[in-house]
Amino acid sequence: MTLHIFAIAITILLLVYHQSTTLLPLFPWNDVEKYSRKELALEAGTNGLLMGTGALCVIIGNTGFFHYYPLIYYPFLFSGECFQWWLPYFSEKFAKSKVNFDYEALFARTTKLIPHKAGKRTPDANHIVLHLMTVVTIVLVYMDRLG
Repeated sequence: MTLHIFAIAITILLLVYHQSTTLLPLFPWNDVEKYSRKELALEAGTNGLLMGTGALCVIIGNTGFFHYYPLIYYPFLFSGECFQWWLPYFSEKFAKSKVNFDYEALFARTTKLIPHKAGKRTPDANHIVLHLMTVVTIVLVYMDRLG
């Protein structure tokens, strides 16, 4: 398989993984039962549209918008993932600033791969896998587009 096929495959896999773990109750991998249908639809719809556009751009071509969207979107996605999960985990000051997020109610029961730190938002296994897939996506898309 060529690099381009791998780039297409990882963008589709990332999309399918995100949508599956957002919409399907897979406890203890996720705990979507805590969210309202509206919250799940908004999360799946927004990210589905953005990730789907990224995958479609990789599939369709390598000129203009189709070239630049994946190069901009996937690093932007990863920066958001780091902002939401890793900064609150590693920074005491940042963790305290994220008070509007009820971690205990939403993620306390999910599977963890790293130690939970009291008072901090610990990324669960589901999100760690998602973040690793995002990094692989960035690498493959950049290699495909710029290589």
